[in-house]
This record gives sequence, C-alpha cells and structure tokens, in this order.
Amino acid sequence: MLALALVLGPGCKTPGSFREPVALFQEGNTAASTALGTYYAELNRFERDLYLDERLYDTGLEVLATDAAGQPTPLVGKLFSPESIQARMDAIALLGVYAERLATLAGAEDAGKLPEGAQALGKQLGSLGARMETLAGRGDATASRYVAPVTALVGVVASLYLEHQQAQALQKGLEQGAPVVGALLELLETDLVEVLGPQRLTGAKQALSSRVMYYNLQRDKLSLAERRAVLEDIREASTVYEALVVAHPVELARALRDAHEALLRFARSGRELTSFEELSGAMQAFQGRVRIAAAAVQAIHASPRE
Repeated sequence: MLALALVLGPGCKTPGSFREPVALFQEGNTAASTALGTYYAELNRFERDLYLDERLYDTGLEVLATDAAGQPTPLVGKLFSPESIQARMDAIALLGVYAERLATLAGAEDAGKLPEGAQALGKQLGSLGARMETLAGRGDATASRYVAPVTALVGVVASLYLEHQQAQALQKGLEQGAPVVGALLELLETDLVEVLGPQRLTGAKQALSSRVMYYNLQRDKLSLAERRAVLEDIREASTVYEALVVAHPVELARALRDAHEALLRFARSGRELTSFEELSGAMQAFQGRVRIAAAAVQAIHASPRE
C-alpha cells in the first residue's frame, strides 16, 4: 500500500493551524470521559437508593449489609468499583491519545519523536490491558472484553511515538489502530445500551411505581402535609424517570466514534484545505454533542428525595 502523501499543497493550512481542531477533540474527549465516569459512578449510588426505597415503602423488608447468601447488598456493595470506573475512563483517554497523535502526524511538518513510546503513554495507560485483566478476575462482568483491544491499541500508540518516518507512522497507525478503536468504542456502547441503560431505567420505573402504590394505598390515612410530601416525592421520581427516558449516555460513545472517524478521514486524505475545514466542523459538532449528552447525564444525577 502506498504511503500517504503528506506534502503541504497550495492553499492548505499551515501546520500550526491544525492544533485548533486537535485541541477541540481533546477537550471533547476529556468531557466525554468525565461524563461517562460520572454515569458509571452514579450507578452505585442509584442501586443503593433503590434498595433503600424498597424498604421505605415496604415495612416487611429489613435493611441488611449482606443477603441470605452472604453477599453484600447494595447498601455496602458496588456495582462498579472505583478501579473499574477509572479503567473505562482510561480507555477513553487512550483513544484520545491515539487520535491526537494521528492528527498531529497528518497536520504537522515535524510531528516529533519521543525516545520511548511508554513515556508518551505514562504508566497508567500503558498498563491498562493488565488492569482490565485483573478487574475481570475480580468480577467485573465486561472487563475481559477490553483486554485484547486495549493491549493492541497501547502497542500501536507507543509505536506512533517511536516511528522515524512520519508517513510510515501515519500509515501504520491507520492500518493497525483504526479497527481496534472501533472495537473499543463498540464495547463502550454495548455497556451503555445493553447493560447499564436498561438496568437504570428499570430501577427508576420501579422507584416511581413504589411511590405511586404507597400513595394510592395510604392516602386516606395521610394528613394533608404527609400527602403533599409523598406527592412531591412522586413528582421528583417522575422527573428522574423522564430524564432517563430522554437522556442517552450512549450518545457520548457515539459522538466519540464519529469524532474518531473524522480524524481518520483527515489523516487519510492528506492536508487539503477541504479536509481541514471538514475536520474543524466535525470537531465543533463533536463538542456540541458532548455538551448536550453531558448535560443529560447531569440531569439524572439527582435521585428522588427520600
């Protein structure tokens, strides 16, 4: 396969001007990572709140630290450990390092070369594959699926910083990295669409239903002030449920996918002015999508008042 042409043609942007869309990408990538981390972390609190909700409206249920099988209840247990959440945020950060390096190689006259690829990644990202493997052994249900693509991408990113020839590094990064990036983003989407999203939506619906049932059964026995308090609780639970119905945290992963594809198209195209303009527009759109999706995640941050 022929190496990509990296000659700056007439009318093209100067190398420095490519920094702006790359910076926009990095800002959006960081915001998406933070929002997804918040969503993962909130799942632990959500499960605990749901557990206590059931006991608030059903006096026959006890509050316990462990269940009949000796396993931790949501009161003290965690659906996702802090280590699992951080590992997924690091996977997004790794995607960002890869895409930024490709864009830099495509847009700069001299992309530079670091003496060690591991130095560019740092210890935390460089060991991500091993950490995912450890988490899988500790019960993280989907961590094992991340091991192979994460390990492969770590190797690709490290090689991008070691390569002497700019065109050769870009071609290699595209051929070896793009499929792995797709696999990682697909895993993130699967986590959000098939596991986390339905689980949280079902829980929110259950929380709303328990409040409604309690009010309908007890309304004749409640004072005006008590009815007002329960109805306000129902209103808040309904707001959270509605926010979950309309909010789609998976949009963060999909926005990341589209942004990566835009960076890859730019890296493959050479440095024509039209390619640069397309990249700039795509990065601005990416930031906008991340802002909207992050706001939706924030809207479901608050749980109903007990």
